[in-house]
Amino acid sequence: MGGVSDERVTPSGWLPPVAPGSEPPRPLYQPAPPAPRVGPSPQAVWALVLAIAGLTLLLISLGTLFIVTLPCSVAAWVLALRARANAPADSGQAAAALWIARIGVFAGIAAAIVLVALLASGFDFEQLRDDVERELDERRNRPNGNVRAYIRATFARSLSVRGAP
Repeated sequence: MGGVSDERVTPSGWLPPVAPGSEPPRPLYQPAPPAPRVGPSPQAVWALVLAIAGLTLLLISLGTLFIVTLPCSVAAWVLALRARANAPADSGQAAAALWIARIGVFAGIAAAIVLVALLASGFDFEQLRDDVERELDERRNRPNGNVRAYIRATFARSLSVRGAP
């Protein structure tokens, strides 16, 4: 009776008769388990967001916000390493985040070194700003530096040449 415990056994120990075709057919093979959902790892996505944000902010600020961008890049580096460890070998997002984070960390360190060296040497940022403003004003006032003035002068010359007999 060991193999028939799941079927109904009569009190006399016999199995009841079964009509042909009343049992469902047994499958010839076991169906495959559902495939795991393949998608981006949240750690890889956050690593990519932090790495891009840190590097972009560093470039836009010309390195002056290295104090903010360095922690972003370091956090992106750590998250990318964790995402690569948890994800399959072909995790492109984690690899991209890792490389962008590395570039952000090294660029942030270089920006910090340059900024500290400039401040230690007595560099005057206000004087640099004044010099740049003065140069831009001079270029704006020069006739050959202004595109509109050049076009007007060229157009006026072409009209005067045509109008001459």
